[in-house]
Amino acid sequence: MTRTIIFKFLLLCFILYNASHFQASACFLPRLKYYVYVINNLPPNSTEPLKLHCASKDNDLGFHTLTLNQNFNFNFCDNPFATMFFCHLWWGNKNKAFDAYSARWNRNPCIEHHCYWATKSDGIYFSDAYPPDNLVKGCDWE
Repeated sequence: MTRTIIFKFLLLCFILYNASHFQASACFLPRLKYYVYVINNLPPNSTEPLKLHCASKDNDLGFHTLTLNQNFNFNFCDNPFATMFFCHLWWGNKNKAFDAYSARWNRNPCIEHHCYWATKSDGIYFSDAYPPDNLVKGCDWE
């Protein structure tokens, strides 16, 4: 009996250790993997680059500067109860912070597990596909 308890304890420790070191690129269930893209679709004559910072509670993805048609992308394994990534974008004197992905959305717009955000001169547009189709305006610059 004692050997059984020790074996079960060691097995549980092994499972928990591996689960805590599971890489974000290898989701336990493939349906939980999401991809987020932010692309600079600003006018070609724009003298200001697009600057961005994306992060979640646990992962700071850093600050980036995108030239015309360049994109920044990342992927993650969704925790359906807590995952949320925001991005803050700057273009000259305009800026906008928004949720790039949230498990708490009432209706997840990332139907195909892709969240595609394109910046344009009049705002930030969204598509649930990559490559994007049917871009819909998500928000205006502030």
